[in-house]
Amino acid sequence: MKKFIRLISGMLCAVMMLCTVTIGYAESNEEAPTTTFDPNTDKVWSEAVYMANMDTGDVVYKKNETKKMYPASTTKIMTAIIVLENVRDLRKKVEAPYDCFDEFNGDDPNKWGASHAAIEPLQENLTYLDCLYGLMLPSGCDAANILAYNVGKGNMQTFFKMMNDKAKEIGCTGTNFSNAHGLYEDTNYTTAQDMFLITKYAYEHCPKFWEICGTYEYEMPPNTANPNGYYIYNTVSLINPASMYYYEGAMGIKTGTIDQGGRCLVSAVKKNYTYMLVTLNAPIYDSEGEYYDDWYNMVDAINLYNWAFENFAMATLQEKNEQITEVDVALGENASHVILVPENDFMKLMPKNIDASAVQKTFKKYDMVQAPVEKGDVLGVMDIKFKGETLTSINLVASNSVIRSETEYYIERLKIEVNKTWVKISVVLFVILLICTIVTRTVENSRKRKSRAKERRKYSHYANRR
Repeated sequence: MKKFIRLISGMLCAVMMLCTVTIGYAESNEEAPTTTFDPNTDKVWSEAVYMANMDTGDVVYKKNETKKMYPASTTKIMTAIIVLENVRDLRKKVEAPYDCFDEFNGDDPNKWGASHAAIEPLQENLTYLDCLYGLMLPSGCDAANILAYNVGKGNMQTFFKMMNDKAKEIGCTGTNFSNAHGLYEDTNYTTAQDMFLITKYAYEHCPKFWEICGTYEYEMPPNTANPNGYYIYNTVSLINPASMYYYEGAMGIKTGTIDQGGRCLVSAVKKNYTYMLVTLNAPIYDSEGEYYDDWYNMVDAINLYNWAFENFAMATLQEKNEQITEVDVALGENASHVILVPENDFMKLMPKNIDASAVQKTFKKYDMVQAPVEKGDVLGVMDIKFKGETLTSINLVASNSVIRSETEYYIERLKIEVNKTWVKISVVLFVILLICTIVTRTVENSRKRKSRAKERRKYSHYANRR
């Protein structure tokens, strides 16, 4: 019986969705997603956008990415992160006191008509896991408050502080959370870039998050209104096979809609690459205040995903074996120079069919080095630029080794030693000493010769007298 009810419910939802979107495109056919879309020239409905390739980290499109925006129910992404990081056993039961429901019936009209997961006050058979599915699939504000109440140990303000502390830890600079559900409060805001960082964090650290937000339907436990249990469905139409917005490879995540923040969507698609996209404040109403039939956050998503998958691909901009330049080597035994090559390959997500001249390479290197040179020694650096923007800097390394000539080395050392000041001084002093010695000996020898000559004359005179 449950399966039959489930089948009928799914068919009815599909029919209603098809009827709604078909009317929308009939009235506004020119806005339908198209593979020729270019966000640089065509209409992007969302006020703030941030889109990046998750495999490479490259940001491919952004618009008003740091502008203050109201995130609506995309707030629940952070709510889910805090729960997943602070609850060990997701099968554990939660409390659902009236405190978690009161604000939806209070004095603030911004809290009226909140989306919900059909949870009842004081329901005793709910688990953290049920509430997480209730939070992320039908965007249950009741589930958000229940999770905040339980993780916050009965104090939701404690939970909100945990949300803000985590946002700062992640690196958000334009975000503040004042509730767990995203219904309008002036102090509950973010930016497209911050929301990307938050969801990227979930992508990298919370595998259960992706299992939950990528699920289309989930069976909730029974309550008095639904004694046989009931199914909840994901509001991200990109993962609904019956929706005209269905997109192959979509991984779900979160929608959000409030008057002050428009239609919001955080989504991801995995094909040959994985892209993540944040779109905030797509229009809900036209200029005359009439309700738009088209969900332009979904239109933007499809257009941008088509554009990214069709126009970007990984390109090898530099191969590590390419000979770039050479450096002269002094005192080399087997070579007078060494060839420089890049230390590694460099691949980058780039527009397809780019003009090769748009990629510029400049390098700096040593004019000369002294042997020995080892293969792999860093002797230069090369910058790779695209349209004037530096994409990376790569070390240039020696492609081969050059041993040192010992003969030339010691000759060079001798030249160096000879040119040292103390050696020059020593040589001068030695020369002076040598000269002094020569002069002294010359004078002394001259005196001795004179003395001997005198003696000879004296002896000669004496001999003649005899």
